[in-house]
Amino acid sequence: MMLEGKRVLVTGGASGIGASVAQICAEAGARIAVLDLDEATASAAARQLCGAGHLGYACDVSIAASVDAGFAAVEQAFGGIDAVVNCAGIWRPSSDGPITRVTDETWDKIIAVNLTGTFYVCRAAVAAMERVGGGSIVTVASVVAVTGWEKLNAYSASKGGVLSFSRALAIECGSKNIRVNCICPGVIETPMTQKTLAYSKPTVLPIGRLGRPEDIARTAAFLCSDWSSFTTASTVMVDGGFSAA
Repeated sequence: MMLEGKRVLVTGGASGIGASVAQICAEAGARIAVLDLDEATASAAARQLCGAGHLGYACDVSIAASVDAGFAAVEQAFGGIDAVVNCAGIWRPSSDGPITRVTDETWDKIIAVNLTGTFYVCRAAVAAMERVGGGSIVTVASVVAVTGWEKLNAYSASKGGVLSFSRALAIECGSKNIRVNCICPGVIETPMTQKTLAYSKPTVLPIGRLGRPEDIARTAAFLCSDWSSFTTASTVMVDGGFSAA
């Protein structure tokens, strides 16, 4: 129960990695706010979590006003926010691709959700955590933030930005008792990736399998907890050894 009494907000918390983060953190004793695009979906996901008192709210991370409204609702309901895990993100391998074929719309959308959305969420998180004396922010980038990936130009750029931004924010927030760490997942089997694994499945992973959402969720729960109280500005590769290989 390493998150007993913690109030944890998870963006993209209704599916994929975000849903697993919400579940693992709930099992660890936290009260969870699930933020996702649709309020009904977010609320349904919150009701499925173990324990009581979890809530769901609509939030489009690419719109600043939507993020601010979501955080305000959670702060009012929970009395504060102790940890934020930003799992909201998109991946468009069918329209991302060779640089000469990447459209303005694809580039703008991926950057807006993955990078600008992370900025909006972190800005709101820092303000909320200052009001309660500190906290932990976990951003989710990708292995491609470090390695790059052929024909994933916009996605690689967005996740590389998340990684660099997280480090800069951690330095800024150290004196505020706010820790910021970045997880870089490898290829994780989620509904989003299953549609495109034939396109981009790595042929060799030292660990011998693809990742599972709970692999990322357990790492996120640790980084949200006081067990990681001396960990900030870290990049945690949870990729089955792909980046090393």
